[in-house]
Amino acid sequence: MKIIASLLLTALFAVGPRPRLQTPIETTARAFLSNFAAGRFLDATRDFNDDLRPVVTVAMLADLKREFDQRAGVFLSVAEVHERREEGARAIELIARYSKAPVSMVVVFDQMDHIASIHANPIGPEPALESAARALLANFVAGHFDDIEKAFDDTMRKQLPPSAMGQLAASVAETFGTYQGVNDVKQRASPPYRVIDITVAYTKRTAAFHVAFDLQNRVAALQIAPAPNQP
Repeated sequence: MKIIASLLLTALFAVGPRPRLQTPIETTARAFLSNFAAGRFLDATRDFNDDLRPVVTVAMLADLKREFDQRAGVFLSVAEVHERREEGARAIELIARYSKAPVSMVVVFDQMDHIASIHANPIGPEPALESAARALLANFVAGHFDDIEKAFDDTMRKQLPPSAMGQLAASVAETFGTYQGVNDVKQRASPPYRVIDITVAYTKRTAAFHVAFDLQNRVAALQIAPAPNQP
């Protein structure tokens, strides 16, 4: 039996500061990622320098994309951009959102603004979101429902007040048993939300806590259900 606290997909509108201008190397790094994610491997190599082109071939990029499809899922968007130095060379790090896990892609440039090397790896959940989701779980287990409410958006506060959370906690205890610990934490994207999936061990059966965060890092949805492959 699934236990659903709330699943509220609401439109979010925010007025932010003016968008900053991209540097030329950021534009090049973004173009590489876009072409790589779309499977346009020949276009992806267009800005490689003469040393990198024979090393990172079209066939190698195709193999890398297959690996990313398995480990990270489908490319969604660029979440963050960081300009930095790699052994003295300028580099752009793109934190990319994929459907299964975020990816850190570092594109290193030579003095002519050509791509000299690339490093890309799926990364774990965003630390701030994982910490917030773990805190929500800890407060839920401890019965600190007022503290949980502080992390909710306005709609969730109305839909799941502390009294309702108390009833939910009782249902979870009846269905899953006594809390034992966290088995696994993953992040996935469900635009415009980022979802932290926590696999939790209980004495009767394993549970999955799905915590969805909005663009302001507020909890916009919470779902508690049996973990996959559980009866």
